[in-house]
Amino acid sequence: MREFTYPTREINRDLVRSGVGMLITALPLLLFGPSSVIVYILVGLFLMFAIYGVRAAVRKKTQISISSDGIQVTGVKGKFIDWEALEALKLSYYSTRRDGEKGWMQLKLKGRGTRLTLESTISEFDDLVRLCAIKAQEMGVKFDATTARNLRSIGIERQVTPQSIEAEKGL
Repeated sequence: MREFTYPTREINRDLVRSGVGMLITALPLLLFGPSSVIVYILVGLFLMFAIYGVRAAVRKKTQISISSDGIQVTGVKGKFIDWEALEALKLSYYSTRRDGEKGWMQLKLKGRGTRLTLESTISEFDDLVRLCAIKAQEMGVKFDATTARNLRSIGIERQVTPQSIEAEKGL
């Protein structure tokens, strides 16, 4: 069994960003009258920062475990996908710059109505994706062109085998 978590340092940074954003939007609320349009804009921004903070707090409690039976997420919301029920695996890349250099990845898994979404900020994300890709291929899950390209970009060939991964990682 392998376990993965979101790094505490990154989560704490997100929580600080959320708090600063909420503070910056809350202070001007005290200066404007209740009928001002700016109040509604600031309340909307305040709520966005609050939701961002809640998401960060949820990730802080989240732990992902991969076993021979399936993938399980524990924390605030528990989910489990049995490998035999795995229907889809999608790996997406979201860039923050035009040149495509900076960004993050998102792994989405689906099985029997259960959906998991994991972000690349998780510890050892490449290993997590590699293990999921192996199981997906064993179950006959087909990857779309974008997923195959993204798998290759992190060093996972389309036809990975458990033996090649074990040899590479010394498992």
